[in-house]
Amino acid sequence: MELRVQSGSYLSTGWFTLILAMDACYRIHVYGMINDTYCKSEGFRKVPYHYYEPGRDECDEYYLHENTPYGGHRFITEKKVFAKWAKKHEIIFTHPNWTLS
Repeated sequence: MELRVQSGSYLSTGWFTLILAMDACYRIHVYGMINDTYCKSEGFRKVPYHYYEPGRDECDEYYLHENTPYGGHRFITEKKVFAKWAKKHEIIFTHPNWTLS
C-alpha cells in the first residue's frame, strides 16, 4: 500500500514549490503565506481559502485538513517544517512576517 494512502494525507503544492525553489534559488521570498500559529493569534484576519470560492475561510480549511483522517493536506504541520527550513536556508516570509525562533 502506498505510504500517502497509509498516512491519510498528501503534500501540498506549496511544499513542492518550496522544495523546487530551495533547489534552484539562493534566496527565497515567500509572500502571503501565514505561519503555523497565525490562526490562533489575536486579531488574525479571516480571508477566503480560494479567491474564487467566497465563504471558505483559510483557517477553517487548514484545521479541517490538519485533522481529517484521509485525503487532507497537513498545512499547519508543513508550515512548522517550512519555519525549520528557513533557519537553514535563506527563506524570508512576508505579509505576514514570520518570527523564527
